[in-house]
Amino acid sequence: MQAYRHIDPAVLFQATGHDLKMFRALSQTYLDTAPAMFARVEQAVRSGTVPAIVHSCHTLRGTVALLGARALTARLAELEQLVRHQGVAAPGWLAETAALVGAVEQEVCHSMREYTGAQA
Repeated sequence: MQAYRHIDPAVLFQATGHDLKMFRALSQTYLDTAPAMFARVEQAVRSGTVPAIVHSCHTLRGTVALLGARALTARLAELEQLVRHQGVAAPGWLAETAALVGAVEQEVCHSMREYTGAQA
């Protein structure tokens, strides 16, 4: 059994009422939609448009929270707060976050194949 570092599959499993079929379906929905959602975050950060940054981060944050992706959820929340108060993302934020998004995606793929709920 692989230890998960970037997600907690039990969070989603519990949210689905311990339904593995729904767990896998929602995981696939995440994989299908997250790249476009993160692309909107990237575009907003590059444009420096505060409302777009806040909205895109908030949207993605809600999705990754359901996966138990605590570090990514916290990172997106921090950016929301930072741009609300200072109007800019920290240098290197996009690259670091993109790496974290990739790690979450890998673990979601793994959880779809391997997670049974017995770990919960």
